[in-house]
Amino acid sequence: MPYLCANIDRAIVMTQADLRGFWHPIGFRCDDVSPKSLVAITANLLCFAAGTGKENGPTDDSYIHYSEGGTFERRLAMCKRLAEDCKCVSQTEAIQLIVKEIVRKSEAMKAEVAAGTRPESAYLKPLEKGNWWGDLVLALSEAFDVSLEDVAA
Repeated sequence: MPYLCANIDRAIVMTQADLRGFWHPIGFRCDDVSPKSLVAITANLLCFAAGTGKENGPTDDSYIHYSEGGTFERRLAMCKRLAEDCKCVSQTEAIQLIVKEIVRKSEAMKAEVAAGTRPESAYLKPLEKGNWWGDLVLALSEAFDVSLEDVAA
């Protein structure tokens, strides 16, 4: 099943809003993005784009839930399919900016942990293959041609 344009647009809007202060599922807004909410934001980007929880949600393997433990290759295929289903340049560019912002926020939080101004968190995963968050961010960056070397904390 293809990613629908309306679902991609919703994913972009929701993710951009969450990166500026996370809307918690039970209804309140967190002023800042925490390591835990950053992980949720990353997962929700693909979840919203796939239309999960909607009548026209995914009916095949176009979406891999983060808890399914899929391989990097499966996540990359999912992200490439999303990139192919982006109908206009603005959708692609918006997702590129979102990926960069996710990486920037993660690196900034890791720097704060190293400086001792933020407590350590198991939610701050390394940006490498082998953990679902790293797999997903690396797959998004590859599928959407995002150079992560340019992203600084």
